[in-house]
Amino acid sequence: MRHSTLRTALIAGTAGLALLVPAGGTALATQPETAGAEAASAAPRARVCLVIAPKFRGVGHVGWMVQDTARNRWVGGATEVGIRRTQPGATPDRPAAGSWSDRGTYRGIVNTFKSKRGDYEKMRCRYSRHGDAANALKVFNLSTYRAYATLTDNCLTRSVEAFKAYSSEFRSLPSGKYERPNAYYDSTLRGWTTVRL
Repeated sequence: MRHSTLRTALIAGTAGLALLVPAGGTALATQPETAGAEAASAAPRARVCLVIAPKFRGVGHVGWMVQDTARNRWVGGATEVGIRRTQPGATPDRPAAGSWSDRGTYRGIVNTFKSKRGDYEKMRCRYSRHGDAANALKVFNLSTYRAYATLTDNCLTRSVEAFKAYSSEFRSLPSGKYERPNAYYDSTLRGWTTVRL
């Protein structure tokens, strides 16, 4: 076959292989593009954010947001001291602390935080390679059946539980027990990106 009649085409297979193929012929050469494929598969796609009201009672108050990458939406929520209702785990010594959760666009969830309290100011966010927003929401909603405990089962610990349920990449996060939300936000999440609401 004459060189002038050769026509080459780039064919990308599912494994990320590129082939140069002459018209009507077989592959002349193969060159795997593994570097690009590996970089794409390792690229962060999902994001979590801890939203904070730093002035609340001098210790801070937090809620959580996670990205639902499957639907290009967001899920978020918080345990709010001001929202009281009967919960199965509540006792006279351990009162209920109501919680809320919501789904929507990024801006929609941020606006929900602003509408629930006037003192949410900012958040710290981090990317991960994967995330399960439905699982984060399920775990958070189950936490509302437990009674609130100021030091060990509160807005911070429940937000961290949601992050851990969202992605295995956050399983090493400290639980938040016996920590002030402001201290956790400032120290434990150092290096996360800060975003103003």
